[in-house]
Amino acid sequence: MRCIYCLKKQKTEVINSREIRRGYATWRRRACSACKRIFTTKESPVADNLFFIKRNGSRQRFVYEKLFASIFAVLNFGKKRDNGRDARLAKKIADRIVNQLFVRAEKKDISTQKVIELVYVDLKKINQAFANSYASYSEYRIKTLLQKGLMRIPEIYR
Repeated sequence: MRCIYCLKKQKTEVINSREIRRGYATWRRRACSACKRIFTTKESPVADNLFFIKRNGSRQRFVYEKLFASIFAVLNFGKKRDNGRDARLAKKIADRIVNQLFVRAEKKDISTQKVIELVYVDLKKINQAFANSYASYSEYRIKTLLQKGLMRIPEIYR
């Protein structure tokens, strides 16, 4: 880690370290071995190195904005909605999903089905209507959730 004061790439000693944003990022207090000054860093994983396995087997780079937009569109539907509040909630949900994806990425490749499942479950905790709206966006989402047993077809449609 490069010291922000002397700009030398010396070893820095971690004095204190804490998880922030529910484990999604880490706050660290560091001391430079060259100039002895103390500075703070906030470190979080970069989602640029996440890849998804698509239905056809191809790999696609993770795009945080796509995830955020799909969640925000569900939360911000209807009249007299508070865009700021909905955007903050969408960001909070998207950050939780990304955090879960980083944990899973160490074990195996991530599929789009897993992302759909994680978003649906998270939205369901907030409001069933949001979760159903998210699922109804595409036929693929509905099929995925039905296969996973997270969603059921109502009796009147069977």
